Amino acid sequence: MIELSPSHYRTAFEYASDAIFLHDPDDGRIIEANLTSERLTGFSRAELLGQEVTVISPKRPAFSMDEAFRRIRRATTEGGYTFEWVCIHKGGGEYPVEVNLKLITVEGRCLVLALFRDIRERKLYEDRLIAREAHFRRLIQHSSDGIAIVAPSGRLRYVSPSICTVLGYDERRATGRNVLHYIHPEDSERIRQLLRRESHGCPETAVAHHVTYRILHRDGQWRHHEATCKDMVNAPDIQGILVNFRDVTERIEAEFRARERERELEHVARCRSMGELASALAHELNQPFAAIGNYVGGCIHRLESGRFDPGETLDALRQASSQADRAGRIMGSMRNFTRRSEPTRVAADVNAMVREVTPFIDMKAEREGARIAYRLSPTALETMADPVLIAQVILNIAFNGIEAMAETPETERVLTITTDRLPRAVRISIADRGHGLPKMNPDKIFDAFYTTKKQGLGIGLTLCRTIIDSHQGHMWATSGSGGTTFHVALPVGTPEEGTA
Repeated sequence: MIELSPSHYRTAFEYASDAIFLHDPDDGRIIEANLTSERLTGFSRAELLGQEVTVISPKRPAFSMDEAFRRIRRATTEGGYTFEWVCIHKGGGEYPVEVNLKLITVEGRCLVLALFRDIRERKLYEDRLIAREAHFRRLIQHSSDGIAIVAPSGRLRYVSPSICTVLGYDERRATGRNVLHYIHPEDSERIRQLLRRESHGCPETAVAHHVTYRILHRDGQWRHHEATCKDMVNAPDIQGILVNFRDVTERIEAEFRARERERELEHVARCRSMGELASALAHELNQPFAAIGNYVGGCIHRLESGRFDPGETLDALRQASSQADRAGRIMGSMRNFTRRSEPTRVAADVNAMVREVTPFIDMKAEREGARIAYRLSPTALETMADPVLIAQVILNIAFNGIEAMAETPETERVLTITTDRLPRAVRISIADRGHGLPKMNPDKIFDAFYTTKKQGLGIGLTLCRTIIDSHQGHMWATSGSGGTTFHVALPVGTPEEGTA
């Protein structure tokens, strides 16, 4: 090992990257300085030696000789410490420095070694970072989006300032609290399980999961949130589950109102269909009621005349009961079809849904001088659906097809309703022999308010497609010289498949 001479140490002292000063601990004066101190301050060594620190410090109380001497005395008692100071250059201007004071012993004498490091560049970067942080803070403070870091237990490790805008809580008071205490009781267990599941992955391979939940606003109202969660528990700079959340209450409420309007429109459409059949329904009901009147009247007449025959009377009453059942079935079908009800999804047979509206289709056809050909699959075709809504679609398309054949010769007015199975769906096809579709994009007919009827509103087919779309199905039309065929495809489904 090479032993360095005093000249080596002197050279290292002179050309050190930091400015070095030696202070007398008794009065704080500078008793030695290196060449770097001259470049840093603009003062020569001769000008620095014997001077107080105030010669290179601003004339402000925070940098007075009393304050400088207090720090020097502290170094003599604590052995040394680091702090920031401000220096002035001889040529003018101030700049920040980092000062490290240490108590050393030189030839038996205690001195205070001061290392001055220019931190202008570092402070510049720090100021930029602070300004950048303030900029982004202002951007997200009033945002409808928020960022949170949540521990697997639900405790908030961090939440962005936008929490005040989103939920009305102060970010400082929210940090450290358990978010599960604010989640709606019906959603809390699901979120608890998600947090536990998310905390066992690797941040490099973690997959973001989307979740919706309701959370309590400070005003006492439940708000709907959408969030994306990603496991970052093992990431050193995060150590939690990263959650990006957004308030979607207005969208959820708007969607709810839209669904309510759709249900009202569906109900109005069903009532309108029955209104169009008012005269046909009256005729259809008049027959069983007239028969009932005749049978009951005959029984009364025979009883009054004394020509009572138990066998004939019983047979007449059975006939009256049968006609009453027929009228009841017609009224029951009308009531079931036109009543307002909440949407349901059950395993239903497409053939049964067609048969449910067969009486109404037949009435419409008889009234318009048309015939109906039913070609239903011999086997059940099950799908997960709302039977009333699908029956409404069938009825609406069938009515349109019958009306489209108004100018077709009566002998050719045939509407064909077919059900069959596709590889992954069940299909209902309704073909008419009318005028066909206009020469245009076939999808145009499903646009709202588009209609080819003089008295039409243009909402029937739009409503039909909306209903089919809500069932994850597909509806389309094909047209040729022999009329138009509407197809409805619904996913094959059973109760087990629907819940998988």
